[in-house]
Amino acid sequence: MKYTLALLLFIISNNLFAQQEALSFKNGEVSKRVKKDSYTISNVNNNELAVVIIERKDIYAYLFSSDFSLKSELKTENIKSKYDKALGYSLNDGIYQVLYTNENKNKFAVLSLDFDSSSGVSNEINIDLKDDLLLDVVNYNNKLYLLSTNNGLTLNISVYNNNLGFDLLKSFHLDEIENDTNLMSSKVQMGVFILAGKESPNITKIDSRVENSIEQTSNKNKLYQKDQSIILTFDVNEKETQLYTMDLENLTLDYKTYPYPKSKTTEFKNYNSFIYQDHIYQMASSKETLKFQIKDFDYNIIKEFNIYRDRPITFKNSPIIQEGQTALPFLTNREMELTKKYLRKINGGNIGISVTKNKGYYYLTLGGFQVMPPSGMMTPVNSVNGTFTGYNTTYLSYNSYSTTKSTYFNSILDSKFNHVKGKLQSNIFDQIEEYKSKLKYISGEDVFFHNNQLYFGYFNQKESTYHLLRF
Repeated sequence: MKYTLALLLFIISNNLFAQQEALSFKNGEVSKRVKKDSYTISNVNNNELAVVIIERKDIYAYLFSSDFSLKSELKTENIKSKYDKALGYSLNDGIYQVLYTNENKNKFAVLSLDFDSSSGVSNEINIDLKDDLLLDVVNYNNKLYLLSTNNGLTLNISVYNNNLGFDLLKSFHLDEIENDTNLMSSKVQMGVFILAGKESPNITKIDSRVENSIEQTSNKNKLYQKDQSIILTFDVNEKETQLYTMDLENLTLDYKTYPYPKSKTTEFKNYNSFIYQDHIYQMASSKETLKFQIKDFDYNIIKEFNIYRDRPITFKNSPIIQEGQTALPFLTNREMELTKKYLRKINGGNIGISVTKNKGYYYLTLGGFQVMPPSGMMTPVNSVNGTFTGYNTTYLSYNSYSTTKSTYFNSILDSKFNHVKGKLQSNIFDQIEEYKSKLKYISGEDVFFHNNQLYFGYFNQKESTYHLLRF
C-alpha cells in the first residue's frame, strides 16, 4: 500500500512539474474565429516580459513584471501587412521597438510599444544597406545587431540606434573562407539539380540550448550565439572546420580551425560539425564508414566512435529511423536494420549532428538530410521552416524538429562521453508536443526562453485566453 501511494505521488508530482502555468489572461475584444499570431520580448535587464498578440489590423500588447504580474497593457494598430516577419527587438527607456521586414528582406518598419503611456506607433524606415545583403539579426543585452554582407566575404556589424536607424560598428573580412564558400548563395535546388537563382543568406542560425533537427544542423555554414559571442562555423572544405568567434562587446574576431576525423583505409567525402557548450562535435563519412569525434576547443580529442558498413552500430540507443518521404507510398516513417543502408542514405545528401543534454546525459543525433521537393518546386539551399517571429531561433528549432524529414539514430553519452545503454527519455520538445496534443482551438503558438527558462505560449480561440506554461 505504501509503495502504491509513493508511486502515485511520484507520478502526480512528475505531471505537475513537467509543465506549470506561469500566467493566463483573457481578451474579450478579439474574434473567436480569426487565428492569432503572437511573440514575446524578454527584457534581460529586469526580467520583464512583453506578450504581443496580433489579430489582423490590431495589436494587443501586455507587459508583465519578473513575477508575471501585469504591469501595463495597450492596443494599437498593426504594422502594414507587407511586413510579415519580426526580425528582432531593441529596448530603451521603457520603449520596446520591434524591427519588421517584408518577404524579400529589403523593406523595413519599426513597431514602437510604449507601456508607460499605453500607446504604440509604427514607422516605415529606410535601412541604407547600400549593396549589402541582410544575413541575420541577433539580440544581445536588449540591443539589436544587424549582420550583412556585400560580397559574401565581408561581414558588416551594425547596431540599432533607437532612432529608427542603424549605425555601422565594424566590418570583418573573412579571408580564410575565400576559396571555399561565402556568406551568401545564389543557388536553388530542384530535386538533385542545383540551379542559379536569387542571392540569399548562406548561413543557418542554431539554438544549441534545445533539440535541433538534422535539416538544420546538416547545413554547412552555421551561426551560434552564446551571450556576447557570435560563433560562425564553415564545413565546406575537405580538411577542417573553420570557426570564427566574434565578440559583440569588444568587436574582435578570432579564427581557429579543427581538422576533420581521418581514416587510414577510406577517403571521406562528407563532413560536418556542431558546437555544444565547451566542445566541438565532428563527423566525417563515406558509404563505407563514419568517424565521429568530440574535441575541446584546445584541439584535444576527448572521445571517438566509428561506424562500419558491415557491422552493427555499437553506440546507438534507437533504431535507425527514416522520416519523411520514403520509397513506399503513404509511408512517412520506417526503421532500418542494416548499417550499410544508413551510410548510403545519409551520404546521399548532407550529414549533420545535434547535441543536447537531458537529465545530465548527452543526447546525440547523427544523420543526414537530402532536399527532395515535389516535382517542379524549387527550394532555397540551406533553408529551414520560416515563422512569423524570425528572430526566435528556439521556435524555429521546435517547428523544424516536429516536422523532421531525415535519416538518423540517437545515442546517449555520460558526462565523460562514454556510451550509456538504456531507453531514450522524452526531451522538452516531446513534452510540449504531448501537452499540445490535448489542446483544441489554439493559435498564436510560441516557444521561447525567458530568464533561462523555456516557455510554451498559445492563445485559446474558444475561450479568448492566452496561456503561458513553464517547461
